[in-house]
Amino acid sequence: MIHLIDELKVIPGVIGACIVDSQEGLKVTNLPAIFKAERLTLVGKHLQKLYSAGRMSFDDLTDITLNYDESVVVARALEQNTLIFAICDPTFNHNLLTMSFNLLDEEFKLGNFAKAATVAPSAVEEKLTVAAQPAEKLISGALQDLFAAMKEELGKVLGPMAGFIFDEVVEGWVEQGHPDFSRIEELVEQLNQEIADQDKIDKYRQLISSTLKNFQKG
Repeated sequence: MIHLIDELKVIPGVIGACIVDSQEGLKVTNLPAIFKAERLTLVGKHLQKLYSAGRMSFDDLTDITLNYDESVVVARALEQNTLIFAICDPTFNHNLLTMSFNLLDEEFKLGNFAKAATVAPSAVEEKLTVAAQPAEKLISGALQDLFAAMKEELGKVLGPMAGFIFDEVVEGWVEQGHPDFSRIEELVEQLNQEIADQDKIDKYRQLISSTLKNFQKG
């Protein structure tokens, strides 16, 4: 199954793809490791709900496309409980992806997919997921506005993956202590580790400098 979605990454602008079963969870993925299994499963389930709602109005609906500033998500149902979705750069070749989805859909209907084990989260990730509250519920409204601005600026440095990376880093940051502006440098440092390029790190610091100063002044 993995070799079939690996072919999607050959398409210009496609970052990766995954297949999600609403009952069994994530079946296979070739997205970068920053995209955690739990997050992809949750996204897949939301997309399946959107797909079902769309089919109620449009019988001939094939794909759904969600456009964001930094990325595009394209999804297609392979059968009732199974859906594939790809995460792409905004400049991706939509026609090529559609044709590839068509071929992959045919392979799936012909039963040419080898049964793959569900991609399970690690024991540590599973424990944290159960124990921790959602990060957005712990962060104050003012801090959420600051993070929205920081996420937007990160997109200018990292492109289409920025939003996912930022959310993952914030979740880890919240788990390490109370979400407060006094710890903002810890968050910035963790983001710098993900950026992993000194020129881009310097650019990001420059982009968020005035935003952080204005927030501190109140």
